[in-house]
Amino acid sequence: MHQLNAIIVFIQYTKKYIVLTDFYQNALGGVRKRSDGSEHNSLNTKEDYMVRKRSKRAQRLLSYAITAWLTLPAYTAWADDGTQGGGKVSTADIHVEVDAAQEEAKMESQQKTIITKEDIEKKQAKSVEDIIFSETGVSRTVDAMGRVGVSIRGAEPRHTLILVDGQPVLGDLAKYSGAADEVMRLGTENVERIEIIQGAASSKYGSDAIGGVVNIITKKAAKAPSFQFNVEGLTRKDDDGLPFSNFFMRADAGQLGKLRLGLTGSKREMMPVYASVHRQKVTPDAPWYGAHDWKPTALRYYGDTSTIGLVGTYESDTRNTFEFRMDRYAEDLIRDVKRTDSELEPQQHFKRVADRNAYNISWSGYNNVSDWKVELNSTNLKEDSVSLINYEGYSAYEGKNELRYVDNVDHKQTDFKATINTQLNDKHLLTYGFGISEESGSGSRLKSSPNTSTRHIDPWDYDKSLLVDKQDRLIRGEDQTHYVWSHIHDYKFTGYDRGVPQWDKNFEYYHYDAGTPGSINPGLTYEDFTNYDLKRGDLTVNWMGRLMVGGSYDITDIARTNLLADYNALKDKLQEQNPGHPPTGSIVTDYFTYGIQRRADAPKLNGKAFMEEYWERDQRITVGSGTIKKQNFFIGDTWQLSKNTILFPILRLDHSSLFGTNISGSIGVTHNVGGNPHRRFKANIGTSYAEPGMGELWYNWEMYGSNPVGIGVARMGWWWAGNPDLKPEKSVNIDMSIEGETKDTYARVGIFHNRIRNYMSVYFTGKLMDFAPQLPVDQKWMRAPDMIYSFKNIGQAEITGLEAEVRQKIGPHWNARLGYTYLHAINKSDPLMPRRLLDRPTHKVDIGISYEDKKTGWFAQLWGDYYIKMLDSNTLANGANYYPDILDGDAAIFGSKAYQEKTFGIWNLMVQKKIDDNAMVYFGVNNLFDHRDDDRATQERVYRIGANFKFDTSGPKKSLITNGTTEMGEQEKAVLKNFIARPFDETKEAGISFFGDYQLRWNAHGGTNRPKSTYTETSSISENAVRNMRDENEHGFEQRVHIGADARFGKNTRLRLLTSLAGTSGVDPAYSMSDNKGLGKQRLEEAALTHRMKDWDLSIGRITEPMGATGYWFSREYDGIRGVFTGKTSQLRLGFGTFKNSTGISDTAYTHVTHQVFYRPPTIVEFLGINYADWPTDFDESVRQSTEEYNAAKAAGDTARTQNLYFYQQLKDAEDRGATLEEKTAIIKRMYDAVKSAYGADMAKHQLTLDPGGASGAAAFYEVQDAHGNKSFLKVEDSAMSYSSFINPFDPDEKIWKPPINKSLSYSLSDGHVLTANSSYITSRSADIDRTYRMIADHYIQKEFDSPSGYANSASLAQRWQLSGNTWTKTSATPSPATGYTRTGRVFLAKKTGPDTYANGLDAAQSLYDNNYVTDSASANNEYGLTLNQVGYEYLRAIQKLVEASEGGNKLPREALGNVVGNLIRAEGTVVERDHIPPIDKAFYLQIRKQITPRFGVAAWYLRSVAGKNYAMQIANGKSNDTHNFSQLANVVGIGAQWQLGSKAKVSFDYGQNRTAFARYMNGATRYDHQARTDIFIPRGRQSGDNPSFWVMRFDIGQADTDRPGSWNAFIDYKSFQHGSFFGGNGTGYLPDRYLDGIKSFTIGGSYVPAQNWLVELFYTFDAKGTNRRDTLHGSEKFKLGNYTRFQLTYKF
Repeated sequence: MHQLNAIIVFIQYTKKYIVLTDFYQNALGGVRKRSDGSEHNSLNTKEDYMVRKRSKRAQRLLSYAITAWLTLPAYTAWADDGTQGGGKVSTADIHVEVDAAQEEAKMESQQKTIITKEDIEKKQAKSVEDIIFSETGVSRTVDAMGRVGVSIRGAEPRHTLILVDGQPVLGDLAKYSGAADEVMRLGTENVERIEIIQGAASSKYGSDAIGGVVNIITKKAAKAPSFQFNVEGLTRKDDDGLPFSNFFMRADAGQLGKLRLGLTGSKREMMPVYASVHRQKVTPDAPWYGAHDWKPTALRYYGDTSTIGLVGTYESDTRNTFEFRMDRYAEDLIRDVKRTDSELEPQQHFKRVADRNAYNISWSGYNNVSDWKVELNSTNLKEDSVSLINYEGYSAYEGKNELRYVDNVDHKQTDFKATINTQLNDKHLLTYGFGISEESGSGSRLKSSPNTSTRHIDPWDYDKSLLVDKQDRLIRGEDQTHYVWSHIHDYKFTGYDRGVPQWDKNFEYYHYDAGTPGSINPGLTYEDFTNYDLKRGDLTVNWMGRLMVGGSYDITDIARTNLLADYNALKDKLQEQNPGHPPTGSIVTDYFTYGIQRRADAPKLNGKAFMEEYWERDQRITVGSGTIKKQNFFIGDTWQLSKNTILFPILRLDHSSLFGTNISGSIGVTHNVGGNPHRRFKANIGTSYAEPGMGELWYNWEMYGSNPVGIGVARMGWWWAGNPDLKPEKSVNIDMSIEGETKDTYARVGIFHNRIRNYMSVYFTGKLMDFAPQLPVDQKWMRAPDMIYSFKNIGQAEITGLEAEVRQKIGPHWNARLGYTYLHAINKSDPLMPRRLLDRPTHKVDIGISYEDKKTGWFAQLWGDYYIKMLDSNTLANGANYYPDILDGDAAIFGSKAYQEKTFGIWNLMVQKKIDDNAMVYFGVNNLFDHRDDDRATQERVYRIGANFKFDTSGPKKSLITNGTTEMGEQEKAVLKNFIARPFDETKEAGISFFGDYQLRWNAHGGTNRPKSTYTETSSISENAVRNMRDENEHGFEQRVHIGADARFGKNTRLRLLTSLAGTSGVDPAYSMSDNKGLGKQRLEEAALTHRMKDWDLSIGRITEPMGATGYWFSREYDGIRGVFTGKTSQLRLGFGTFKNSTGISDTAYTHVTHQVFYRPPTIVEFLGINYADWPTDFDESVRQSTEEYNAAKAAGDTARTQNLYFYQQLKDAEDRGATLEEKTAIIKRMYDAVKSAYGADMAKHQLTLDPGGASGAAAFYEVQDAHGNKSFLKVEDSAMSYSSFINPFDPDEKIWKPPINKSLSYSLSDGHVLTANSSYITSRSADIDRTYRMIADHYIQKEFDSPSGYANSASLAQRWQLSGNTWTKTSATPSPATGYTRTGRVFLAKKTGPDTYANGLDAAQSLYDNNYVTDSASANNEYGLTLNQVGYEYLRAIQKLVEASEGGNKLPREALGNVVGNLIRAEGTVVERDHIPPIDKAFYLQIRKQITPRFGVAAWYLRSVAGKNYAMQIANGKSNDTHNFSQLANVVGIGAQWQLGSKAKVSFDYGQNRTAFARYMNGATRYDHQARTDIFIPRGRQSGDNPSFWVMRFDIGQADTDRPGSWNAFIDYKSFQHGSFFGGNGTGYLPDRYLDGIKSFTIGGSYVPAQNWLVELFYTFDAKGTNRRDTLHGSEKFKLGNYTRFQLTYKF
């Protein structure tokens, strides 16, 4: 209230700016609220008196209070502070601003809702999405990709203008989906308030504000130093622990003279929203189905996001203020989609990486008659999206991905705005201004833009886990090359057929262009070439008139008409166009064959070789760019018509480079009803418009892809194509409302009507985007087209509604809120769409109730939002769109749309406990009743637990540990601390003292978890490089103890010793994760003897030396000598020694390739000896190569390979030499043992079943009797006893009776006891086996007896049997008449002894043994050509299938098998090695520090390695290695500076270069020869780079001093260290050397001293990217390191 009171004070005491005096006196009279919620009367407080001192400032606050609504910049132009948790003045100022905004909203004619930071904190909202949809009139929309938009008063999400401090946000779809997902991206913990302007507002804000405006106002830099830290953990019911976390940090430096600075940092995890509906089951259960590891279907993108920001305010004088804001946002998100379990449907994997930088600088000022604000905004959003498909499921071992689609956009916007408020007289306050903006976009997403071109891509740049195989893995054409599977291709199309673009195959294959005169279309096609096997040679006619190929292959009977004529015509044209081609052979054959092989000497037709155009277009994408420029001018008036009435007219002119000029205007009125300022009537009428943005105009990209759902059927995808011919939408808006408040109640009710012309609607263009034009129409379901949608102006829509809201205070502790919105939103133009607009609930109800007890610190809130009668846009009730139905007009798109109407509500709960002024803990539940709706991407119930901490530097503070009160100490002076410090501590008295600390540390690295394969057949990843390539998630705990002694001998001599105990040896930053939690490793960290001589300090021993202003480049110990000269404002440091104990980087993230001979593990083909993957229908061919390799190994006497590999060949060899069954069983057992050791867990998942079938002659007899009691014996058919364990999923009878039998006959594949040549296993289960046989017999007997043609229904018994002695034979007795037969229940098992004789009393166990262990398996002979028993065959087949299916079907060398049988395969090729930065052995250095002013110092240093040994570096070059020798590692020149901005803030900077050949070598890159679309990368040595440089910028606020409880520090830094510029030994204390060597990254960190000698620290490093490329098995790559988090707790003693 201070600012508003200041207005009245100024009016009454200065007699100036008296406009609206009476109105505001009425409006502000009566009961008021203090910032703490208590009540007081206006102008009667000490605070009011204090405000009067600022009468000059009040002069501009009048304009602010009255006209802020006219233009957004005025809202924040004079925000006093905008912090929380600072001193009393700052806290009050915050409430002043928010209260002023709330009071001012009452005066505005437009409805405005203000969400304060207190509202945000009470719900612990982490993003705008978490809080905005509980407001009346605001609805949540969700598109088909799960992106969330904001609809205000029923308008489209694109009609909601989303601003941050007046700057439009740039979403991934710009405006198309209403800045889609921005409400998820925008965090709230650094937000001062959110203002929601409801209703059309284009006359105030320009284009896009047809529905309303969401203005997110961030906190400004505070006057008092303060520190805030929030942390939260989240979990779901099936999660372990708290797998998701968020944290936020803000620090303010306070007043630094005329400057104030604040920094923020946050890390938020977007939780996955998994589908609640299980995958549709379309695949029958089968023994080996389920080997795929499909990821859960996610309805939205999820992953990590991070934000850092810096804000500042500079008050040059009382009349002029400058502000700036810099923010960087980064996200790394993924999403997986698979709707069914069909193997025909691939899993789609989406990756989205985005970086956004936003900058704002503004100038606010005033004079006697006017105030103004001028600002410049700039935003840059870069987004890269990749879509992959995978038919094999997630594989941890080998790439199975196919690159489906890539997309990128680089979106920039720059705005310049100026706003001025001028007092004309006592009735009019004029507001006017202008703005200029330029928006540009470029990238593959803008394919419909005015400027387009194509560019080539390399699939390996987008994913290193791509599938490499032949183009068609089953049908072998001429091209046997292994290609990387990428679907990217710039197809040439010619027209459409039923919406399907027609591929101009003739152009891409033969370069035939029908529109070019003289272009030749060959009559002989490539299909002719392959169908008639023309590669054999020339096509001729022999003397008998027969048509021959190559003189010997007769095709006369199969040749098509005119084949010879077409052949000769092509031959003539080729000879004509290629006169220099060798005359030998067939030029036609060469044309096709050489073209496929892409040979340089391939004959050309129409100027190009066969398929040359195709390959030039392959892996090319279309990219576009465009620019939109806009200018605007507006003028408005605040016109006091009377004591109780204000009129708000405004006129705005907008000009666009695309759409010309538009004029918008509006008139609003606010009237105090009956002269009562607490009863207000408001009305507005105005026009608005929305220009199409880049999304609607030029975006051209895939929203989601098609997917096969069954053989011949696919669900079609959605392709969005912009429409450059769109026109702006225009609307007329009318609204009226009445509102008011009493002491405990606020209420409002209003109506609104919005009519929109040129309404833009999404429609199906009738065209399809074909990604596989090479497939015929009947096969396109395998890669079905996308439906192309776009926008068009179709007419108009009307939205009429009512809003009502009541907020009620109930007693001292309770508050309640009820909001209601009614919408009548109708489509008046599109006959195919429902009359009601989609995603607009007819009724929306918002309910909330809260309890707060300030004395105890408890607060609880329950709130819910109900959507009633809403047509869900994602639920097309009358079917989806399928291929090929769409070709015949049968798809759902062609009919009237019917969408599902929904009613639902979601409730949330939050409970908070304030511990003290500095700390709060809370527990919350999102989606309390676990409402699930996959169409709305609804998150399941989530449990939240968190804590918020706030610290400042004023007054006594309580310790959170000791609960005692300690003083923060006196305010320090703004001077550099320890910038120039002597090594000899003159303050220490003679004697010895001991010191130390104990530290607990938790580290976490978020990796990408890439496939684990470390070998190909001709390459490998060395053990030391595996970690880099796999990039797995890591987390660990470690502890460390420091123990030291400091002794002073006499006046001038000092000895300092420091040792450490830890779990890992070596210098602390040398590793990022400790492999040991103990304290078993000792290290001497310092042992320095220092002697003082006047201005010199001389040291010897193990000395710690920080270099530069930050200590990042080096701040560890070395063994040697040092001399330090210290003057009054300068210092010289000289030293020499060995740095080998603290430098050297063995854990670098970089890798390089070498050429080596190495031994690798076997592939599954080499292990099994069978290549079914490539030859599924030709067994002889599948074993041919392995047989040759086996025979070669056998001839060479390589028993390791002949005993442990090629197991099929071992069995075949044994068969050929007449080996016994026991010998062959032993081979299978040896193979079994190896596979069990490698894949025992997989084995345990599978069961095999012993075969009781009829091969052993088992039979069953049963007794029946007729109605007269006559009894007979019948025999069930012999085939019935041939039992199969397979359960037909479509046979419900088998699902009932077979499982118990299978359980009895089955055994686990992991049970090796069954694989034996004797009967021991069978004998041990004889009782179970006999019972099982009888169960089988009884089932088939009953089935036979009860069948329609069975004996229970037949006229007579066709055949009867009799038992004579122990033998069953047929009886010749006359069949009994049909009088109805029944079973007596007697059953006899027998064994066949002759054609019609059976021996009674079957020994079931022996029969089972004979059938499985004695009788030869027909299947073994048919499938493998081997003589095996049934058990041997079952094990052999099961082992083969298991090995082939394990590791996701990995066909590369199997490390798991190599660990068992050994790396037995000799190979030569590329080996990926981890880089190694050698330690600096000996070096001298010179360092100079100069303190130019008490607050500013500079440093320079030089370090040069000397007398070093030779360091040899090898890099692959073809089939050998280049060796580079270096004798000097370091020749480093560096400069640094440090600036103490104030007592609590400083900026540090370092820059340097390493100027050696070694450094340039490391900063270089490996050269490769790479044929497009292949995985062939031939290294060609290394190209050196420039001298690598490094630089660091760090901003600190506060200082954590363990001697001062309550002290704290927060910092943000950016650092870039090129590879080769850094040698390890950094002094950050929070970051391992791995994250500095060749890495650029951001870090935010904070530390707090809760009690004396205790220190709590948290550091988060993110957006860590390599400055160079590193080598992989598939060429080099740009790379990122996962985010790195470290939490430390230290106790000093």
